[in-house]
Amino acid sequence: MNEQYVLHIDGQLFRAQRKLLMEIANLAHHKRSYKPTPGDEGLLEGLMGLTDTIADQAHDRHGVDCLLNNAAGGTRCK
Repeated sequence: MNEQYVLHIDGQLFRAQRKLLMEIANLAHHKRSYKPTPGDEGLLEGLMGLTDTIADQAHDRHGVDCLLNNAAGGTRCK
């Protein structure tokens, strides 16, 4: 069965989340510390929720859920 994802994404919010991730990645690349600003926590929580939604819908087909829940590396994902 080839099921489609059902994601409800707010474009403006998603762009803000991606911008924050790019800023954090740039800081990490330059070995600089990340100092959160007001609103960052909500953006990051939204990205975690999006990742969880993708995992919930795709774990049987792509193994995303297994990868997210297997941080310790004890179980091999298919």
